[in-house]
Amino acid sequence: MKHTFVPWLFLVAGGLSEPFQAPLQGPSSSTTHTTIEPSATGVISDPSKVANKPYYDYVVAGGGLTGLTVAAKLIDHPDNFNVLVIESGFYGSEYGPIIDDLNTYGQIFGSSVDHAYETSPQIHKRVEIVRSGNGLGGSTLINGGTWTRPHKDQVDSWEKVFGNSGWNWKGLKRYMDGIENPRNPNSSTVTKGSHHHYDPKCHNTGPERGKVEVGARDQKTKWSWLISAFMKTAHNITGAPSGRDLCCGDPHGVSMFLNTLTEGQVRTDAERSWLNPILGNHSAEARITVLTGQLVGKVDLDSIIQSPKGDGPKYRATGVEFGTHSKKGWKFNVKAKQEVILAAGSTISPIILQYSGIGPADILAAPKVNIKQKIDLPVGLNLQDQTTTSVLSETTPEGNGQGQAAYFATFAEVFGEHAHHYEALLNNNNTLKSWAADTVAAGGFRDKDALFLQYVNYQNWLLGKNDVAYAELFLDTGNHIHFDLWNLLPFTRGYVKILDNDPYLRSFEYNPRYFENDLDLYGQAAASKLARNLTRSAEMGQFFGGETLPGKLLRDDATLEEWALYVKQNFRPNYHGVGTCSMMKKELGGVVDETAKVYGVQNLRVVDGSIPPTQVSSHVMTLFYAMASKIGDQILESYEKNKNKNVLPFNQLHARPYIKDWAGFIAKHADKPGQFGKVHAACLTLTRYGLLQIALETFSTFRDALLPEALKAVGHAKDERSMGDLKAALQQVLQKQLVIANSISTQQEEMVEAGLLPHVTEIRDALQSFQKSKV
Repeated sequence: MKHTFVPWLFLVAGGLSEPFQAPLQGPSSSTTHTTIEPSATGVISDPSKVANKPYYDYVVAGGGLTGLTVAAKLIDHPDNFNVLVIESGFYGSEYGPIIDDLNTYGQIFGSSVDHAYETSPQIHKRVEIVRSGNGLGGSTLINGGTWTRPHKDQVDSWEKVFGNSGWNWKGLKRYMDGIENPRNPNSSTVTKGSHHHYDPKCHNTGPERGKVEVGARDQKTKWSWLISAFMKTAHNITGAPSGRDLCCGDPHGVSMFLNTLTEGQVRTDAERSWLNPILGNHSAEARITVLTGQLVGKVDLDSIIQSPKGDGPKYRATGVEFGTHSKKGWKFNVKAKQEVILAAGSTISPIILQYSGIGPADILAAPKVNIKQKIDLPVGLNLQDQTTTSVLSETTPEGNGQGQAAYFATFAEVFGEHAHHYEALLNNNNTLKSWAADTVAAGGFRDKDALFLQYVNYQNWLLGKNDVAYAELFLDTGNHIHFDLWNLLPFTRGYVKILDNDPYLRSFEYNPRYFENDLDLYGQAAASKLARNLTRSAEMGQFFGGETLPGKLLRDDATLEEWALYVKQNFRPNYHGVGTCSMMKKELGGVVDETAKVYGVQNLRVVDGSIPPTQVSSHVMTLFYAMASKIGDQILESYEKNKNKNVLPFNQLHARPYIKDWAGFIAKHADKPGQFGKVHAACLTLTRYGLLQIALETFSTFRDALLPEALKAVGHAKDERSMGDLKAALQQVLQKQLVIANSISTQQEEMVEAGLLPHVTEIRDALQSFQKSKV
């Protein structure tokens, strides 16, 4: 499905869970930062105020959940970073009451605060709408506010199966605890009669409370008897437990849960949690710029000198291009001194990378795209989104009242009498291999063996002994019995890919390939069938007042096959897409490593819902907050490690080993004129980045060590033109150096401040002297 950009309907956010060009090169790392005048800090919408700045320390693409979490962590650092956040949406303040009240969930869909992506036509030949928040706070502006955590086994697999060191339950729990500020849902301030179970060990009960307030959702009316009836009925029918805290790492059975709410029942979105405290602090506000109403089009990449061995990163992120319209010239550039951080969500972050030349060759080489591939990575693949169906019934007057609860049901509980058949299907590795091959052939993944490992991982979860949930049945009471339910762990993999080369048209295909795997379809059907059964049985049946959906569309004793046909025509997306920039080993299909760095690129990370390699048995908001907080620490650890090393676009620690490699390379291939151009290009690259000191060392190496060997080799060459080629190449380099050396005086102050050239005059004189020496 082609997407056409409309400025007031565009997203840069975390998961629902995002006329002047500044040509200056970002300077070296140091603890000295740009002074940004007050007019260019806080929340602004004038792009020229950003484009006119030499650089920011960090540029964050996306002002949603993950982007604001990372930005807040960076702002807290004592080195006083200047941080730029670029967000496509706005505050959305005109929708304040709808945003504030979780009970109005869904009413804001279709507004300017909802990006409303369209999928390509799916299995039922229809286009589906994927809801995603557009504004500061991202999807935390429009989601349901549910606060749960994944199963321990799922998070542990990110380390054990996918090779992400440190990404395990124990390590991530610290961050899940750290970001929350919980209230006991059974306190005296909450209406009595609820069935919340709260385990303090599974929450932040320490003195250092987090930024995100969570507590009981309470409309100050009586609680519905349906909540306790739901718990008892599920136990009677499937044996499921009840009364567990869903934040303890073993979500199973029926429980109530916390929500992202203040005690006054106002939504605590990411903007309120992270950005507002910064804007209320004069010192912090002076160091953050939040630019709204602008799209990040692509990442600016500069090539890095490669060793002849070809190892190491190939590119370095130096900033981003942003704007709203290419043809009208409404696009700008801004430099990042330290890093570029993509936090634009699982749909937009991958297409930003693709527009930057990072992605599969077939996507970038498509006729209307025709973007030069810089890094070959499976960007946009491995898209995993869930599907939702609903079962709605009226309730008797006795069942009226407030309350929500969720049933996290295992594979066996979902399939019931059909469990043996589907367990045998899932336990057959040949079946899994066939599914993997079909998915790769359809473009959802790159390598069938790597995808097979993902499927085996799911197999271990669902058929193991630790009760990993396969489906969630979400009950909302009131004057009805409203079940929304979804298959938590789809085996289907889809993709998102750009369809042209204009980043600001944002023409792309979003294709989750819903239900292309039969197990996903029948799992959704079985969960829907279970919801109807629960509604009409045992304790819940006492409050049943007649079904309205599916109602007469599906007979009371419908078979699983009939439910599958119904579900195929009556589902919607669940708005929890993940995986399009997966964090895992590169050979497994990874786009980012365990520190969220894009493979093959320095100073570029992705921090949002695109990086989880798997779906999880949870609502994703808590997980995404924890991910962003952990990666924020990794960014700062990287900064602390390198800040005293005078990190440059091509720093000395990186370049010096390569100088030696190049010397040996040229000595070996001196009689091959075609190789000289590579050395020439490498030297010019050093010069282009102002690294005259390193360039001089390189030339000294050529003159004092390499050149005699090279000339000796040339002397034995049959083609006398080799010597001329060598001399010409080096002479061109020298001439280029002289031009830049002569212009140093105009750049001296900036370069000295940046720590690039502590002895400018000495370097200039040495270069001029070197030019006069004989080759």
